[in-house]
Amino acid sequence: MTALREAPGTGKVHSVFNRTVNVLAPWGQLVTVAARQLDDAPWTVRADTRGWTDMGVRAGDPVGFSAREISFDSLDTAVLLPGAREWFAKRIPLAAITTAELASCAAALGGLLEDHGIRGGILQEHPKEGTAQANAFDAGIAQGLRTGREALEAAVRAGDGAAIGGTALQLLGLGSGLTPAGDDFLCGLALFSAQPGSRLGAVRAALSAVVGQHPDRTTLLSWTTLREAVDGRARESLLELLSMLFRHRAEDAAGLARHLRAPVDRALGIGHTSGTDILSGLLAGLRLETELRGSL
Repeated sequence: MTALREAPGTGKVHSVFNRTVNVLAPWGQLVTVAARQLDDAPWTVRADTRGWTDMGVRAGDPVGFSAREISFDSLDTAVLLPGAREWFAKRIPLAAITTAELASCAAALGGLLEDHGIRGGILQEHPKEGTAQANAFDAGIAQGLRTGREALEAAVRAGDGAAIGGTALQLLGLGSGLTPAGDDFLCGLALFSAQPGSRLGAVRAALSAVVGQHPDRTTLLSWTTLREAVDGRARESLLELLSMLFRHRAEDAAGLARHLRAPVDRALGIGHTSGTDILSGLLAGLRLETELRGSL
């Protein structure tokens, strides 16, 4: 809201999807105008509509920004801003959570991802007898995601900041779509490392540097999402899942998994594999946090 008040002007539509329109604002920030059924998120305005694809909005259309409204010239309509509720990302303190509780949380989330996650990104397909082999391009991406993730986790365990940055750079932009799988994994890991009390400070610092220095390595949407994640900001559904994970941490893994099933399902609904890939990054953060605390 502050940016709207201080930097009015004309932007343009960047991309259009069924439930979101991404707009490049006059000051260079990517802003999402989302349908009302979506959750709150950084740089997102939720509008009183259920979808955009049938409304005639097109990439490149001019969009007016002011303290009062975001106006789409092609629609002769506007999203009014006075009275809008501002949203702030919650932080999840980790210092009081024990190593055993972290391990239980990791076991619960890992089991849910294995059983219900969407394969094809970080969570790779099970080999199936009699099916055709993936093409060379897809196989190369899958191999890069696997080796990049393993190398990054090894660098974190070794406490090697330079290697953390180098392996993160290998994952940045790796995959297909507007938010590649490598980015989504980094997003989940960054979000966990940004929570107060995390022992993954070296991860956050390295990821912040990589993202800041390489904006052209990936898509604008994915880069924007990653930049927010290293500061602890992400979609409300992800933060609520993280909060619930630790709210019920005293339970055994099976009981915790029952409480988590609904919020995990909501997160898995992000994109095609994006939700799964982000949660895979959160899970990596959980496991690494557990290992690092156990080694102290």
